[in-house]
Parts: sequence; structure tokens; C-alpha cells
Amino acid sequence: MNIAEIIAPLVLVGLVGFIATKSRWLSREQLDALSKFTFHLAIPAYLFLQMAQADIKSQLDMRIYGAFYLPVIFVFFIAYFTNYFFHNQYQNKYDASAVYGLASSYSNNIIVGLPVILLALGEALLPIVFMIVVFHSAMLFTLTSVLAEKGQQRRLVNTIKATFINPLIISIVAGACTNLLLTLTGLELPRVLTDSLALLGKPAISLALFSLGGSMTYYQVKNEKYFISFACLLKLIALPGLVLLACNGFDLSAQVSQVLVIMSACPTGVNAYLIAKNYQHHQDTVAGSVVASTVLSVVTIPFWLFIVSQ
Repeated sequence: MNIAEIIAPLVLVGLVGFIATKSRWLSREQLDALSKFTFHLAIPAYLFLQMAQADIKSQLDMRIYGAFYLPVIFVFFIAYFTNYFFHNQYQNKYDASAVYGLASSYSNNIIVGLPVILLALGEALLPIVFMIVVFHSAMLFTLTSVLAEKGQQRRLVNTIKATFINPLIISIVAGACTNLLLTLTGLELPRVLTDSLALLGKPAISLALFSLGGSMTYYQVKNEKYFISFACLLKLIALPGLVLLACNGFDLSAQVSQVLVIMSACPTGVNAYLIAKNYQHHQDTVAGSVVASTVLSVVTIPFWLFIVSQ
């Protein structure tokens, strides 16, 4: 695979979004409206249609989830205990440590991982992405909430509820249920529906990248540079390396291993910052991790693409 040809268009689209927002050609309100359309309509339409028409049965292999999630949980707790024992301000704080663990292990799989995998490996492996995404936010947000609140039921219930009313999660679950129904009945989705969803979903990837680039203008790397650097090291180097080892240990195919490594090598997801704001801890650290890991991933994702293509 020509890695430069895969990455360059994605970077350029994100850069256009950054320049458009930084130059004030696009206001924050306009970017928010564009992002709302992207993440509440375009991407859900794309995810639903892909999931409804995918070959899900071949992806129901528990080794896939073990190879991805065991390293994710391991990295989460490395970051958690690093903050708990060594951070000057947030030492011995459960909630701050949980937030830092999230920032070091939560991947931006939809905005970054999906287009990279689509261009590098094609649509055939997208069901793996969707099945990972369904549990990714649910598991990490719930784990963060349990550790931060020490199991307080109200916050935990709210976290789980917020996760599963996410339009992206709803669209994947609805697509999977539709897929099962169509398989059992032998029916097909009406042509007018699939064509409409395809039209809605067609700009999803480019709009997501554009919105990500635009959103980078509102995050800054100012304080906590050592902890931001360590979070990026865990997220972009340690996690994909551990996932690659796990894939080899679980004897997964080369293509499945490529998908899982690329997903784990994605930068920190923006939703981690929303969790940090909710707990009022590590906001600068998480915002800085989102920016720094996104910028650095322009180098690290091609590196991991090269490694897994050998």
C-alpha cells in the first residue's frame, strides 16, 4: 500500500477545516452546526447502511475483542496509577486519575480510524470497526465513571444512558438489528431507503475530518506538558504495540490485525475532553492530549500502517 497516498488526503481535508476556522471564514457557531449535521445525520446514516448490509457473522470472534480491549484496559490503568501516585496536583484523586486513564486509552475511531481503514483496507473490514466502536465508548466511559465515582449508582447510570443515546451507537445497533432481521426473513431494504441513506452518508467522512480540523483551533496545549507527552506516548506508541502483540498471541489474521492496530493507533477522541469537563479535572491535560495526539498521529499512523503491512 502507498501510505502517503492514503494519509495525505485525510490530512489535507482536516487542514482545510483548521484553516477555515482559524481564519474566521467559518465561525464557531457555523462549525457547531456543521458538526451537528455530521454527527447526528450524515455519519449515523452511513454507519446504519454499512452495518445493515455487512457480513456480521464472520466478525463475531471473541479473540478480536480480547486482542483490542485487553491492551486498552491495561494502558488505561497504567495512566490511572501514574496520575494517582505521581501527579503533583491530582495525586491520590480517583476522579482525576480516571480521567487521565481515559485520555490515554480512548481512540478517535470514527473520525480518524474509519477513513484510514476505508482507504487502506477497503469496506470489507468495516464491520470489525463498527463492532469495536459499539463497546469502546460504553466500556471506557463506564470504567471511568465507576473509578471516578467509586461506584455511585446515579452517575454510573447517567454515564451508561448518555453513551447509549449517542446517535453513532444507536445507528450501529439499529443497523445490526436490521441486518439480523433481513438475514432471518430474506428481505432487502427498499431501494429508495438505501439510496437516500447513501446520499446522506456520502459526505460523512470528509465532513468529519473537516470538523475535526476546525475543532483543533479551540483546544490548546498550555499546561501539563509532561503528562500530555506521556498520554501521547501511551496512546500512539504503547497501545498499538500491545494490540499488535495481542493479535499475534490470539493468532488473528493479518487483515484483522491491521484493523485493530490502526484503531488503537488513533489519537485521543474529543469525547474524552467532555468527560474531563464533567469532572472538572485535567481539562488542560485532556485538551492538550487531543491536539498533540491528533497532530502526532499524522506521523505515527503511517508508521503503524507500515509495520502492519509487512
